Amino acid sequence: MLVETAVGDAYGAGFEYAEPQFVAEHNTLRGYVQHPRHAGIRPGAYTDDTQMSLAVAELLVAGEPWTPANLADRFVTVFHRDRREGYAGRFYDFLLSVSDGEEFLRRIRPDSDKSGAAMRAAPIGLLPTVDDVLHHAAIQAAVTHDTPAGIASAQAVYYCHHDLGPPSAIGAWLDGYVPGGWARPWRGEVGSKGRMSVAAAATGNPGERSLRPRLPRRTRRPAARLLG
Repeated sequence: MLVETAVGDAYGAGFEYAEPQFVAEHNTLRGYVQHPRHAGIRPGAYTDDTQMSLAVAELLVAGEPWTPANLADRFVTVFHRDRREGYAGRFYDFLLSVSDGEEFLRRIRPDSDKSGAAMRAAPIGLLPTVDDVLHHAAIQAAVTHDTPAGIASAQAVYYCHHDLGPPSAIGAWLDGYVPGGWARPWRGEVGSKGRMSVAAAATGNPGERSLRPRLPRRTRRPAARLLG
């Protein structure tokens, strides 16, 4: 799952907020693409989304208490062992300036409603029950995205790994557990908000039998991997 997460992240990194014509020409699934503006992210290189997913996965595997302090420690550790571009500029600079989870929590302003907490939540979807997923996703989201939309978008994992039904039914299933109106078909561009990415993933390809990413003309990432 982590390999697939990295592949989807690296593929989508070539298209993040790119012009529609560029996406239409190059989104062929034939290979990785150099983003027209982000020269520091090489084709095929994963970004902050995968790096923070690794932090989440490592804490799960370690079996340590699932606390904001331990999550923040992991976020700092995985960043400093392999600094890479892809983070938002201010958050990248923030991570450069902190040395451990305690300092991270003391200085962070966890008021974002963007998609970062959802992008790193995929490993949590492997937990055995919905309650486990809701609990773990909420705690990890609140470290940086302690807003209703930030938390809800991070909780929208679990469905596909546990084979609960076809992709076309994801939105309706999510509505039974996480407020947000996920079954309403998404229309328009996919911006930076967490709800946008998850809603687009849940309803973007209602007739498909798989979640192979087919990017909208402007999008943050192939959001299909959020629901794995």
